Amino acid sequence: MKLASLIAAAVALLAAASAPALAQQTWKVASAAQPGSPLINFVEETAAKIGTNTKGAIKAERLFIGSEQEIAQQIVRGRIEVAGISMAGIAPAIPEAGIMTTPYLWTSDAERDYVTDNYALPVLKKIYEAKGVVLLGISEVGWNDVVCKKACLTPADFKGTKVRVGPALSSKIFWQSMGVNGVQMPLSELFPALQSGLVESADLPFPYYVTTPAAQSAPHYVTTRHLHHPSAFIINKRIWDGLTPEQKTAVQTAVPETARMRREVDASIKPKMEEFKAKGGFVHELTPAQRAEFVKLVLPNQEQMVKETGGAAAELWAAIQKGKAEFKARGGK
Repeated sequence: MKLASLIAAAVALLAAASAPALAQQTWKVASAAQPGSPLINFVEETAAKIGTNTKGAIKAERLFIGSEQEIAQQIVRGRIEVAGISMAGIAPAIPEAGIMTTPYLWTSDAERDYVTDNYALPVLKKIYEAKGVVLLGISEVGWNDVVCKKACLTPADFKGTKVRVGPALSSKIFWQSMGVNGVQMPLSELFPALQSGLVESADLPFPYYVTTPAAQSAPHYVTTRHLHHPSAFIINKRIWDGLTPEQKTAVQTAVPETARMRREVDASIKPKMEEFKAKGGFVHELTPAQRAEFVKLVLPNQEQMVKETGGAAAELWAAIQKGKAEFKARGGK
């Protein structure tokens, strides 16, 4: 009996000692960001701080997935826990998010930030939660511009050419407005398509573009600034709902401040452009008059975004328009 009691006590002690280790969770923080981009730094910082803030109860690691559509599918299904993903990238799973990438939606960076933070964000949070994910914070990718195998400075340069059209509706509307021969494909297929000549052009944000093979196969970067690429850090809602209040705070505060991410992405672009040009790349800075040629083709098609998206798109669009009107009434401040 004594021996049995001793064995039982030893087993109980061993189980108690092992419990904290067994309780540790391992999470993946997914992103399509490439090395050399500030975007990857935000993801790695978030992963590291989740571990620190939870005192090791949750160990988080960055996971590279080249297709944002795959990231969207996996996080909605709960196969990965956290992701940093652009709103264009998640649009196939959450179509309303694509409204934030409506071509030529914003008149300035200041307007975009004010309206996004004060009017769009509350609506976006509701939309994301209805689709099974919680929006932890807005991140930044930058402005989408056009990349080409040869100089392409006017809408006429694109007419009838083969161009990669992304899965997002905003990409479709922009390129349809240019009259291209569109080839729809996920991001992961773009780089071999440019290299082989299957497509001649695409549109990408510079911080991402310069870290990819597109910078060699399509070395002409043209600043159309036709759509802005907001991003978001998100977590699967089932995972989120299973956290304690303390853990929720720990995870929420692991995400870098939105204003800081915007500053760091903006600050990284000019030096990276100079490096790119020094290595033989081309950056074509459009004048306002040149950009206006693109704008006038796109503006009549903006509301097509809302009609084709459906769902809560009209609510989000109304919130954006209300914010834009208030920003203008404030004198653009």
